[in-house]
Amino acid sequence: MDVNKKTKIAVLCGGISEEKEISLKSGKNCFNALQRLGYNSILVDVKSIEDLLDLKNKNIEIAFLVTHGRFGEDGTIQGVLEWMRIPYTGSSVLGSALSMDKWLTKQIARNNKINVANSYLLTSKNNNPSYIKKVWEELSIKNNTIFLKPRDEGSSVNTFKIKSLSELEEKIKKINLLHLDYLMEEFIPGREITVSLIEVDGTLKVLPILELKPKNEFYDYHAKYTKGMTEFILPANLDKNLETTIAETSKKIFYEICCSSFGRVDYIIDEKDIPYLLEINSLPGMTDTSDLPAQAACAGIKYDEVVEMVLKTAKLHK
Repeated sequence: MDVNKKTKIAVLCGGISEEKEISLKSGKNCFNALQRLGYNSILVDVKSIEDLLDLKNKNIEIAFLVTHGRFGEDGTIQGVLEWMRIPYTGSSVLGSALSMDKWLTKQIARNNKINVANSYLLTSKNNNPSYIKKVWEELSIKNNTIFLKPRDEGSSVNTFKIKSLSELEEKIKKINLLHLDYLMEEFIPGREITVSLIEVDGTLKVLPILELKPKNEFYDYHAKYTKGMTEFILPANLDKNLETTIAETSKKIFYEICCSSFGRVDYIIDEKDIPYLLEINSLPGMTDTSDLPAQAACAGIKYDEVVEMVLKTAKLHK
C-alpha cells in the first residue's frame, strides 16, 4: 500500500512470549527510527487482545510488527490484523505459522530437497522411556550429542544441548509437553551462519551472509542478546559457489514457506561444506545486537533505511 509521512503507524512489540523483552527492545529501536524519519507513529506494547482491538479506535492504518515468539510471530496477531483489515509488515498468517513451526519447516524443506538435521517429534503422547532411548541412540551415534528444542519458540528459548541419555531424560521431565511439543534433533558440528532477506520494490534481496562464533557452546539466547558474547564474521568467508547455493536455497525456502516482507534463514555448514537448514525467522530481531541490522550495515544500508524498507512492504494478504 502507499505510505506517506501522515500515515498512522503502530509499532507492535512486547507480547506474552518468552521473547517479550527482546521484542520490546526491537520495537523501541524501530519506533525511534520511524520518528527520526518523520513518520506519524506510536509504540504499542501488546499485552492483550484489547490492545489489538484498540488499534481501530486509534485509527491505525499500518501495523509494524516486531512481535517475537509465540502469539506474535506464529500467525496469531497476523490473523487479528487481517480480520480488522489493518495492513501489516512481515509474513502472512500462513507464512508466519509455518515458519514458526520447526517441524513443519523441516518437512517442507525435505520435500524441496533441502538438507535438514535428522529429528523426531516429542509430544505428551509419545513421551515414554523406550521411545526416548531409541531416538537418543539413533541421533547421538555420531557425536554423542543431540539438541532438545521447542517446536515453536524462537531465539533459542528453552533449547538445550544434551550429551547423555540420562541428561535427556532428566530434562524431559522438567519441560511441559502438555502445552508445547519439542524436537529431538541430531547435533551437526560446523559453522553457524544466517541469511537475512528483505523485499525491496517487490524483489527479495539477500543481505551479506553472516557467520556466528558464539562464546557459549552454541548460539543460545544469552549469546544472541549479550554484547561481546558472539563474534560476527561479516561477510562470512564462504566459497563463492557455496555462497550462491545458500542464497538461492534461502530464497526458495522463504517462498515455499509463504514468507514475505523480511526474514532470516539459519544454517549449520558441516565439515564437508554441506549446509543444513535449521529454521526460519519471519520477524527477526531488530535490537542493537541483532543479525539483520548488522548484515544490512555490511551492505551499506543504514538502520533507519532498513526500517523504512520493511514499512513499505506492509499489506493485507487476504
